[in-house]
Amino acid sequence: MKTLVFVLFGCILRHVVDAVETEVDVAKEGSCRGKEQAKDGAEVTVDYDGYLQNAKGTAGKKFTSTYSLDDPFSFTVGGKEVIPGLEQGLTGFCAGSELVLYIPSELAYGNQGAGDTIPAGADLVFEVVIIDVKIVETEYEKNIRLEAKAREEEAKRREEELEKRKAAEITAKEVYEQQLAEELERRRVADVKNKEIFEQQLAEESKRREEQAKQVEIQQESVRQELIRREEHQKLIDEELERRKVQQELVRLDLKAREEEAERRRIDQVAREKEKERVAEELLRREDEEVRRIKDQNARQHEQERRDNEEQLRAGGVKISDDEEEKINQARIFFMNRRTRIKQSNGK
Repeated sequence: MKTLVFVLFGCILRHVVDAVETEVDVAKEGSCRGKEQAKDGAEVTVDYDGYLQNAKGTAGKKFTSTYSLDDPFSFTVGGKEVIPGLEQGLTGFCAGSELVLYIPSELAYGNQGAGDTIPAGADLVFEVVIIDVKIVETEYEKNIRLEAKAREEEAKRREEELEKRKAAEITAKEVYEQQLAEELERRRVADVKNKEIFEQQLAEESKRREEQAKQVEIQQESVRQELIRREEHQKLIDEELERRKVQQELVRLDLKAREEEAERRRIDQVAREKEKERVAEELLRREDEEVRRIKDQNARQHEQERRDNEEQLRAGGVKISDDEEEKINQARIFFMNRRTRIKQSNGK
């Protein structure tokens, strides 16, 4: 019979708060071998001492122990056979581990407590030694194991079939290698013949290429000579262009000089024309002055002649002759014609 306390554990309603966890102190780390870790579904065998936690947070009054029993205590993790804090504290540890679990009341008996032994709201301390951890095979795990076994048998069958295939492949390989050796010998003989033919063709091709290379060299030399001739011709053209450029520059400079000379002459011509106009105006002015003077002189002379004639008439003298009158008129006509010629010359 298991301890009476753990029988009570399975009968009392427990209240678990997610934010509260069991604090674990590891006194000794057990040896884990693969899947032998406490987890849901595992059967765990333990020895422990249970204490009420005192005000200092350490073990106080002992309320239970498995050491007084004939056999250690065993339970299934996740089967709700013990308080949640104990399951939570053991999860992940292996056989041989020695642990001190500090379980808050929310993960123990809560505000209800457990009879007179454990008061309401009491925090507990368990000193636990994990003796053994057994993984209980579930139906799912059994199916997995059987499936693995079937896979092993299938792998064995395939391995035997593979061995048979390997033996057949070895035989086929020996036949293939024999055929390959015969084919290689046949090809070697054919290669020797082909090599002789190839070498003969290669020699002919080399000879043909040498002749082509000579022709190419001749053509290259011809092209080189042609390029030299063209370069010389281009040089002559460049020199002729340069000569023409110089000649054009000289012509341009000569034209510019002529234009400047023509402009100078034009300016001189304009100056001479202005001078001629001034001289003509001066001549006209002088002729006008001369004509005016002659007219005045003629007027005075006429007046004098008139007076002389009047005096002669009064005195019984003679008149001016017609020849003298004719000379006077010819002098007037001469000066009038000269003035007309000067005006015409200035107009041109």
